Amino acid sequence: MTASPKVRYKSIVRPLRRQQIENAALKAVLKRGFPASTLRVVAREAKVPLSFVHYYFRDKDELMRCVAERILARAIERLDEARGSERDPLRAAHAVLEECLIGTTENRSSLIAFLEHWASCVRTGTVDRFYTKVHDSFRRVIANALRDAGVQEPDKLALAVFAMIVGYATFYWSKPLDAVERTSVLEAAYAMVERAVRKGKGIVRAVPKTKSADRQTEDNNQ
Repeated sequence: MTASPKVRYKSIVRPLRRQQIENAALKAVLKRGFPASTLRVVAREAKVPLSFVHYYFRDKDELMRCVAERILARAIERLDEARGSERDPLRAAHAVLEECLIGTTENRSSLIAFLEHWASCVRTGTVDRFYTKVHDSFRRVIANALRDAGVQEPDKLALAVFAMIVGYATFYWSKPLDAVERTSVLEAAYAMVERAVRKGKGIVRAVPKTKSADRQTEDNNQ
C-alpha cells in the first residue's frame, strides 16, 4: 500500500526538523555551555516554536545527550582521519595520539561542554553508561592504531595512554597555556608506544653495566 503524501511529507520533514534542533542545540552549547542552553534558548537558536523542541525531545537531558554524542562522534571521526593520514603504522599511531591530545586541549568549548555533560550524568546517575561509551570509543581507535604498529597488548597500552592524555587535558585550561609542556606530554606518549613496538619485535636494549660490574672489570684488568 502506497503511503499518502502527508505521511511521506512527515517522514521527510521530521528527521530534518530534529536535525535542525540538534544543530541549534550544539551551537548554543558551544557558545553558552550546557547549563545556559535551555530549551527556550535552543528554540530561539533554531528559529522554531518552543513546542517543536518539546515535541521532538522528551526533556533537556535527552537533547543534551544527543549534543554530547555529536561532540564525541566528531572527536572519534577526527581520530580516524588522523590515523588514515599516515601510511606508516607507527606514524599513524603517533598521529592518533597527537590528535587525541590536541583535540582535547585546543577545542576549549567542546571540552568544557563535555565536562559539563559528564557532571550532569553524575547527578542523574547515568555516568557509568556515558563514561563507558566515551572510554570505549577513544580506546578502540587508539588500540587499533597501536595494534597496526606492532604493539603486543594494544588494549592495555591504549588504556594507559588515554588515561594520561585525559588526565593532562582536565587541568590544561586551569593554568597558563604551556605549549612546551604539552609537547613533552605528547613525546612521553610517543616513547611509550615506541618501547612497546620494540618489545613486540623482540628488540631489547643492552643493560648498562653497574658500578660493581665496572669495578670487577677494572680489578680483573689490573
